[in-house]
Amino acid sequence: MSKRLHRASTRGETVSLTDSCRLSNLFERTAEMELLAAALDGVTRGEGGVVLLTGGPGVGKTALLDAFLRQAAASGAEVCAAAGSSAETGVALGVAGQLFSAHPRLGVGLSLARALGRRGGDPAPEPDAGRLFADLCREFRRRPVVLAVDDVQLADAASLDFLSHLLRRLRTAPVLLVLTESTGPSAIPPSFQAELLRHPQGRQRALLPLSEDGVARLVAARIGPAEAPGLAADFHAVSGGNPLLVHALLADHLSAPGPAGARTAAHSAFTKAALVWAYRDEPALFDVAGGIAVLGDSATATRVACLVGRETEAVEQIMSALDGAGLLRRGTFRAPAIGRAVLEHVDPRTRARLRRRAARLLHDDGAPATTVARHLIAAPVAEPWAQRVLLAAAEKALLEGDDELSLDCLRLVGQHPTTEQGRDAVAVARVRAGWRIDPRLSGPWLDSLVTGLGQGRLSGKDAAWTVKHLVWHGRLAEARASLAALDASSYAEDPRAQAELLVVRQWLRHTCPGLERELPGPGERRRGHRSPPCQVSPASYALEALTKVLSEGGDDDLVTAADEILRGARIGETGLEALESALLTLVHSDRLDRAQHWCDTLLAQTTSRASGTAVAVLRQIAAEIALRRGSLRAAEDNARLALDAISQTGWGVAIGGPLSVLVLAASAADTSGAAAAWLDRPVPEAMFHTRYGLQYTYARGRYHAAADRPAAALDDFLACGELAREWGLDVPGFLPWRIAAAEAHLALGEPDRARALAREQLTLPGSGTPRVRGAALRLLACTSELGRRPALLREAVDMLESSGDRIELIRALADRSQALHELGAPAKARTMARRARTVADACGADALFRRLCREEAAADEDGPETLVTDGGGVVSLTAAERRVTVLAALGHSNREIGRKLFITKSTVEQHLTRVYRKLGVRNRADLSDLLAGTSLAVGAPAVARAS
Repeated sequence: MSKRLHRASTRGETVSLTDSCRLSNLFERTAEMELLAAALDGVTRGEGGVVLLTGGPGVGKTALLDAFLRQAAASGAEVCAAAGSSAETGVALGVAGQLFSAHPRLGVGLSLARALGRRGGDPAPEPDAGRLFADLCREFRRRPVVLAVDDVQLADAASLDFLSHLLRRLRTAPVLLVLTESTGPSAIPPSFQAELLRHPQGRQRALLPLSEDGVARLVAARIGPAEAPGLAADFHAVSGGNPLLVHALLADHLSAPGPAGARTAAHSAFTKAALVWAYRDEPALFDVAGGIAVLGDSATATRVACLVGRETEAVEQIMSALDGAGLLRRGTFRAPAIGRAVLEHVDPRTRARLRRRAARLLHDDGAPATTVARHLIAAPVAEPWAQRVLLAAAEKALLEGDDELSLDCLRLVGQHPTTEQGRDAVAVARVRAGWRIDPRLSGPWLDSLVTGLGQGRLSGKDAAWTVKHLVWHGRLAEARASLAALDASSYAEDPRAQAELLVVRQWLRHTCPGLERELPGPGERRRGHRSPPCQVSPASYALEALTKVLSEGGDDDLVTAADEILRGARIGETGLEALESALLTLVHSDRLDRAQHWCDTLLAQTTSRASGTAVAVLRQIAAEIALRRGSLRAAEDNARLALDAISQTGWGVAIGGPLSVLVLAASAADTSGAAAAWLDRPVPEAMFHTRYGLQYTYARGRYHAAADRPAAALDDFLACGELAREWGLDVPGFLPWRIAAAEAHLALGEPDRARALAREQLTLPGSGTPRVRGAALRLLACTSELGRRPALLREAVDMLESSGDRIELIRALADRSQALHELGAPAKARTMARRARTVADACGADALFRRLCREEAAADEDGPETLVTDGGGVVSLTAAERRVTVLAALGHSNREIGRKLFITKSTVEQHLTRVYRKLGVRNRADLSDLLAGTSLAVGAPAVARAS
């Protein structure tokens, strides 16, 4: 058969070789099979030959050898096989005995091996080695013989001496010697290598991993061509083309289909295959594999050598072999599952020792703190350098968004602080990490900070920001005492401490104004004395801008400043206080488009995380923006996401922010009791001493108003007003409590008080914005004589349309509808009510519409709208067509209709086309004449709600 194989290959007919490889699950090994077949064919011609197959672990040397030996046996050759083993390197003639023990005809070969061994120093008599070799050659000539040794580098010395003797005489011995060698430090001796190189028929071939195409063909042979293209790239990326691992991935895929990288279970075929090569009979290989697994991406030959106590040259050889086998990529395991599998089988004590040594080694090499910390977490080290590394790693992990690693570092470092300074450092780090992840986590460590602040041990920045954390958690008395201590201690002489304290005071001015106002100005410890001037940080500009907006109203300069702060801002790099203040400056200046843009930009930077304080605060601001635009569903969704981002305890006094949005949205959107449910949630008492308490109380008043409890609503609104004036936060852009209180006065039959509040609103700073002025004009109209109302309400509607506040627009449209109805213009009144219906549908304020336009809402329950034409015919119009028709008849352009109904110009045109066809008119003039001469029979349109 060897002749047939050789002749087929010389004619280019490689089908038999390809089939042989395929049947043996070998791919991209045709060239090697041809080489072996040619060497076997030489034996049949009386020529000796030798082939050495080399390669790294798992590339398929043994599989190729087995496939060839089966082919050789099938062709009539006698096959003698053996395998080297490190466990038997001390057993003399162990490999030689394997070769001939099962072949009595070739027993003389073992006798020759013994003779050669004794000749090396054993005085016992033995037949002449030359005669034995001649006898062995006669046996070889009777039938082609193949001597195969797998892992020849592990053969015992006596067997290697015997094989060397054969190599020197293969020109006259018709035998094929096939050897495999794993590349690495345990190579065959140089003398044996020299004999191979000198032999004229000697051939060497290094086996490489499979290409992606080879992997694809292997996969196609096992599971069919349909899935092969999709899996080949995945399998090749994970295995590097290593045949052993590719077969294991196939086995896992057939048992549980899925991505190759996901097959990391401890008992998966892939994991077991990863251990097969690591547990070879070469201790150095497993040691180096363990070192690579421990070091991971930090692995280099020198580091691995230092870690496992091996020679660098030997480690380089092993890593080169592993790389050539496709197991490594840039010095580390291509598949993390390989490293995990190796480490799981390292003795726990040895693994811990390696981790500690790796941590120190990487630390001394200047590796990133987070890299060193992962080793310290796995194997703690109670030494000062390790504590410093863990603290630095905790901070770095926070910046990189790895909250779990940060907490792990802090938990570990907290177990070993031995000094007060060490405990303070741990407490500061825990509070910082807790603040970013969930402020709930920082609460238990505030006591340590308060103690450290009182004793002057904290740094200026940490001492100042302790006040903020105390306020956030509602510990106002301790915050007050801490502020006093900062102004009457060594901190007052520290410019850095005063710079941070200035920022904290600015935050307090609009968050907890009562607390900040109770103490003297920053740095004023006694009359006539001030601390040295301090540098103003960029964050203070954002906080100062928000303070001015909340006390004086917004202007273009403040908006420009906020834009500049947000331009180029990055989550984790720019302080959250600065981001929040700049965004709220835009919100309370009624620059909602700008605020939405920057809020979306910042949220896009947090797409990989759904939690954390930054996410919570940004979601809360997004909810407030949506609420001011009247997008009730979006407001509710963002407020819920804000609450879910951190715990309710973590929200502290700021819980009033998202809860107020949810109450306001629920009060306008439905009557299901959702607002009451949100108000039933427990809130900290300290919240009512903060800006968030104002927002919460205002929202509660709106709920009372929606529930027809105007007296309770008025109490809440007036309480808001009293505190807002006292705290210097009385601007309508922040909290329009006067408008809400005026509505409550109207509901109680007190129009004069309502009119006074509306007029007062128009005189305040920041009252010139369309939102504020539109709402105030609406209230003035409601308290004016009937004849003046339409003009005031028309102006109010126009302003509110331009402001984008759809909730207030619904109220204005409803009031205008009522005024027109009282003036005897029911058609126009109905038109206004229907516009209010459209706006309510668009923003989900159905309950508000029904409360304000009761007659229209009741009419909506009956049936389809019909028009009776001049000819007596009855034509049905949909609710959408009806609204468009009425506005068109009043003379509005298509663009104006679209803007008023919140639909596109194209949609308006489509509605009008259908209306013209149904009513049999040709233009707007005909439409106006038709409506003027007909009566509108109102049923309840089954309204297709606009969104």
